[in-house]
Amino acid sequence: MKYNFPVVIIDEDYHSETASGLGIRDVAKAIESHDISVVAVTSFSDLTSFARQQARAGAFIISMDDEDFGDEAAVRELREFVRKVRRENNDVPIFLYGETRTANNVPNEVSRELHGFINMFEDTPDFVARYIVREVRQY
Repeated sequence: MKYNFPVVIIDEDYHSETASGLGIRDVAKAIESHDISVVAVTSFSDLTSFARQQARAGAFIISMDDEDFGDEAAVRELREFVRKVRRENNDVPIFLYGETRTANNVPNEVSRELHGFINMFEDTPDFVARYIVREVRQY
């Protein structure tokens, strides 16, 4: 039986053949192997309805590369998205998925709202999936 609250992945590279795209799709497959649905979107603008109706999400995974933090618009979108979700629900798990250095660039007000940081190239998809699935089921 599939879990009815999907994990929502926000990653502009989700459909690309880059290392990042391949990696996040492997994580998505590993999450789905635990009978939890995954919904992937490629931008924060696609998430307007999810942020408003976040009760339908079991968790959010936001993928950002180091370069994204040099783009003020991307950082502003991240802040606004987290604010919108937290305005409606303080408990839904939000994870940031990125490179090792990405964690150093996360604004403090965003970092405080995260349930965790997932290192893009350091952990196996199965390990990451088990961590996310545990948080989703506790939520």
